[in-house]
Amino acid sequence: MLGMFRKREGFTLVEVLVVVVILAILAAIAVPIYLRYVESARSAEAQEAISAIWAASKVFQASTGSWPTNVSQIRQLTLDGITRRRWNFTLVGGGQGINAITATSTGIMPGGAGKSVTFRVPEGRWEGYGID
Repeated sequence: MLGMFRKREGFTLVEVLVVVVILAILAAIAVPIYLRYVESARSAEAQEAISAIWAASKVFQASTGSWPTNVSQIRQLTLDGITRRRWNFTLVGGGQGINAITATSTGIMPGGAGKSVTFRVPEGRWEGYGID
């Protein structure tokens, strides 16, 4: 009779499984959100550099009367060394100016090589890696 009233300690298998399922659901929700956040943070570096390139290109055009055809022509431009190693920048010209500025990630980029961020100048629109 005393055995029936003995206090049990620990969790049942069902209770442990419920906790594991709840944790799995939370992880399934949180991991994609975190990955999008990381991509947008990496993309922000390229966006900042592209904004600097666009501003320096306008200064270049004002002082020379023509638009630059590549980033190396822009003497006023100063980018961090790590930014220059992580991203390759290209200018796409046409008509009377620059149509787009694109940053493509290199192999040392933590997100991998080949990711691109583009600023469409006429529309003022960002597109590509890490941009919703």
